Amino acid sequence: MKKQRCSEKINLFDLLSEEIVFIILDCLNTNPFDKKSFSLVCKSFYITESKHRKKLKPLRQEHLPAVLIRYSNTTHLDLSLCPRINDHSLFAISKITSFTLQSIDLSRSWGFSSSGLLSLTLSCKNLKEIDISNAVSLKDAGAAALAEAKNLEKLWMGRCKMVTDMGVGCIAVGCKNLKLISLKWCLGVGDLGVGLIAVKCKEIRSLDLSYLPITNKCLPSILKLQHLEDLILEGCFGIDDCSLAALKHRCKSLKVLDMSSCQNISHLGLSSLTSSIGVPISDHQVTLSIANGLKKLSMLQSIKLDGSVVTRAGLKAIGDWCVSLKELSLSKCDGVTDEGLSYVATKHRDLRKLDITCCRKISDVSITHVTSSCTGLTSLRMESCTLVPREAFVLIGQRCRFLEELDLTDNEIDDEGLKSISRCSKLSVLKLGICLNITDGGLAHVGMCCSKLKELDLYRCVGIMDSGILTIACGCPDLEMINIAYLKDITDSSLLSLSKCSRLNTFESRGCPLITSLGLAAIAVGCKQLIKLDIKWCHNINDVGMLPLAHFSQNLRQINLSYTSVTDVGLLSLASISCLQNMTILHVKGLSPNGLAAALLACGGITKVKLQAAFKQLLPQPLIDHLQARGCVFQWRNKVFQAELDPKSWKLLLEDTVP
Repeated sequence: MKKQRCSEKINLFDLLSEEIVFIILDCLNTNPFDKKSFSLVCKSFYITESKHRKKLKPLRQEHLPAVLIRYSNTTHLDLSLCPRINDHSLFAISKITSFTLQSIDLSRSWGFSSSGLLSLTLSCKNLKEIDISNAVSLKDAGAAALAEAKNLEKLWMGRCKMVTDMGVGCIAVGCKNLKLISLKWCLGVGDLGVGLIAVKCKEIRSLDLSYLPITNKCLPSILKLQHLEDLILEGCFGIDDCSLAALKHRCKSLKVLDMSSCQNISHLGLSSLTSSIGVPISDHQVTLSIANGLKKLSMLQSIKLDGSVVTRAGLKAIGDWCVSLKELSLSKCDGVTDEGLSYVATKHRDLRKLDITCCRKISDVSITHVTSSCTGLTSLRMESCTLVPREAFVLIGQRCRFLEELDLTDNEIDDEGLKSISRCSKLSVLKLGICLNITDGGLAHVGMCCSKLKELDLYRCVGIMDSGILTIACGCPDLEMINIAYLKDITDSSLLSLSKCSRLNTFESRGCPLITSLGLAAIAVGCKQLIKLDIKWCHNINDVGMLPLAHFSQNLRQINLSYTSVTDVGLLSLASISCLQNMTILHVKGLSPNGLAAALLACGGITKVKLQAAFKQLLPQPLIDHLQARGCVFQWRNKVFQAELDPKSWKLLLEDTVP
């Protein structure tokens, strides 16, 4: 008896409550395969993991019933990766998840009708969120089916172009608890439908009416909404200055007003705004009159003026009001000068995010004032500020130590600037594309000091070689994305170093001619979370690199194989990657029509393929029809074979096109 008892194995997990095991599972979020591995240990673990999972994002429509039966506690179902959802799928979902489902995303799905939607809304009484964006064939009958979801709080209907006022009216009557609705690009919806939403759905917080053919007639009803915070009227050509004048008297809860691309709104209309909290405005001239018109917005925290013509007087006026400003975006704003930007910076010392992308008139004067006044900055975007000299970038690292995001694309920064920026130990996103003055020496400081770095863009940084990438790989173990495109001196040594970054999910190495299949194999083995891979123009990558990729990179969803040496064998091997959805295959000389056809047929989850137009006549039409019926979209390109440009020559050509 004693021997028998001693031989019995005690499972320690049997001593833990289900709640404690759930807490353990909550920590397994870094690798998608961790929970799967957990569930395969034993039957007990399998059952526990099935009970724990509440959110599902399946890849294949045909597996839905089995998956939903296993995960019976599913509350959030994301079908954005399943383009072929039909009524039978919705019937199955309705039957299996009738008591648990709260949210469903059908924004990339097609094939279902009003019957499937009606089954879903009648059965799943707890549904609170539905996204049917891009359902371009959905008509009023489908909208009427949505109206049966009586507890619905959030509804996205972007690009449902066949829905009219009648369908939206049904939703307004049936879904009175709506707090968010997006009707963007619903071209059949006008003043009547929007007015019904405003009258019937009193709890609306967010209303997106972008590009609708509405006029001022529906605004009185909208402005009576007591809880409205976000009103998006982008591209509503029927809205004019008179509409904005009404805002100063009503809708005091409004936090965000977006009227970009409204061609009939002038500075006179914008200057009438006197009662909101956050007003992103773009595509308008920001003059002194507008800024003074917004003077009473004392609680304003975020201003977005992207693409506007900003005057010096307008910027000074912004600096004199809105003491609580935290975010300022002046991206591509013509008229931003040192005088105006410096004044704003000195007045708003609590600024946390600043975007001055393509503000080509500012110099080191602006950077001096920004860095000395706004030392608490967490995000600074200043791509293509070409008049800022390299010495000014040293000030960023010396004074703005809390930076988490820094975009210096296409600037004159050098190694001394990088050494200074490496003092920003919280940096997680660093973009240095087309910075031609940096070398491995400067990048080494980043690798040694910025251990929290997750995204690094080195696009066309021709001074970077293997030793620089090595210091990044060793010092930044949590790296998730790196772009080393067109670094012509990079070899397999860099890829071997990066293979130690196990969380890497995006790897862009197009135009690196010295990279071979050996380096790609190392990435495949070490970076099993890889989702996006771009190896265009890597001539030395062939089938030898595809085989380990097919075996180890089971999370891969997007790949660009253009101008590589892959043949039919290598392409066909990728069919074993069940997650693969998007392929770009241009000018791959080793492919034959038969090999391409076999590979496309074997890739069951493929949803988008970009091919040379010549293949359209070589592939069997029944095959193309079959793949399109499965949900695959073909993009045919007539692009001729192109030789690569030297990075410095490429930049000179770009500068010639910039006014």
